Amino acid sequence: MDDDNIIDKRLTEALRETLLHVAGVSGAVAKRLRPGQSLNADLGLDDVDLEVLAGCQRKLGDRLRLDHGSTRIDANELYDLAVSDVFALTVKRALGRELSAAAIAVLFARAQAGLRGTAD
Repeated sequence: MDDDNIIDKRLTEALRETLLHVAGVSGAVAKRLRPGQSLNADLGLDDVDLEVLAGCQRKLGDRLRLDHGSTRIDANELYDLAVSDVFALTVKRALGRELSAAAIAVLFARAQAGLRGTAD
């Protein structure tokens, strides 16, 4: 497996964890979450929920980092984001680069397929 496939697999797993974290704090079923759903407007997350989610994403980002630094994401940053934005922010902070919307959509579909048990 080459480096790109390893990174892709790690990001897919990270997005799956993101969906589980969002579902855990919102009460939603992770496999039914949609990329464009707003954490606050659509899912109704409050300040406490967002603080919990920020903590989960900091830990996830820290695991993704290769330089063993710290990924900082706080609740205020998450307030107006959509589900896919939370993942994109985590990746940006952890890997130091942004993914395209198309790449995030592909990873989102793979992560949901994995949650459904239909991944290749």
